[in-house]
Amino acid sequence: SETENVHKFMHVIRFKIDKKNNNDTESTESNGAEQPNDENKNATTTTASAMNQRAAGAILTQLTSIPNILTLSRIAATPYLSYILITHHHTKQISNDVAAGIDPSSSVTASAGEAIVTHMDPSSIPLYALSLFLLMGFTDFLDGFIARKFPSTSTVLGTYLDPFADKVFISTLSLTMWYTEALPGALVGLWIARDVGVFFGAYYLVKQETLKKAGSGNTKNVAIMDPQNTPLKIEASLLSKINTCLQIGLIALGIAGEVPAVTIDADLMTSLCWITAGTTVGST
Repeated sequence: SETENVHKFMHVIRFKIDKKNNNDTESTESNGAEQPNDENKNATTTTASAMNQRAAGAILTQLTSIPNILTLSRIAATPYLSYILITHHHTKQISNDVAAGIDPSSSVTASAGEAIVTHMDPSSIPLYALSLFLLMGFTDFLDGFIARKFPSTSTVLGTYLDPFADKVFISTLSLTMWYTEALPGALVGLWIARDVGVFFGAYYLVKQETLKKAGSGNTKNVAIMDPQNTPLKIEASLLSKINTCLQIGLIALGIAGEVPAVTIDADLMTSLCWITAGTTVGST
């Protein structure tokens, strides 16, 4: 009887030892199976980080090309030109208030008008703004000319940056001219709506083509705006170029109309507004 009890006790101990060994083996196999997943995850993260750094480096490198520097200068000067035009509009309102016998200090536009009146003759502001506008338009021509004449300065980033600068330029100044009552709000709204649609449409197409080029791997970490990897370039159609020229021409006429020695025919402005509305819809 005692011998049987000893055998039973030894059997129980042996069973527990075997079960523990089996559990340890399964745990080791499980850890071994998980290790490659962790390594793959780390490798994916490292690769994605390297891709993003490469994309950022490519963007910074291409920004230093002369055409892109000219384009960036146009973007930077746009808010300043808008400020000049709005301030001149406020200055005119102050003058009208004075002529009507209204105390200009009570006008909400007084502070903005005084900011530039103290530094510049108010009558010369429109001519200065028009000169700056024409200079910015010249840089738009110049950056394209340099990129075509010297192919080494042409970049993939430039094909996106140049039309983006045009949209910023036209959208900002058209809103400014609407605020100063030089352009109708309906036309400006049409311009803005068209540009917003074109911008998001272009981004969607570039994203789809870039992800397609990346393959079926991990697409979450693909840099969409990678100038070295993006398969698409932006090229404006002929009608779109004509529309841009008409938009710039209308804005230039609106600014020129503020110059004391210049008179712009109202019928001409109205006709151009209708023509530009048609080209805006047609080029969408």
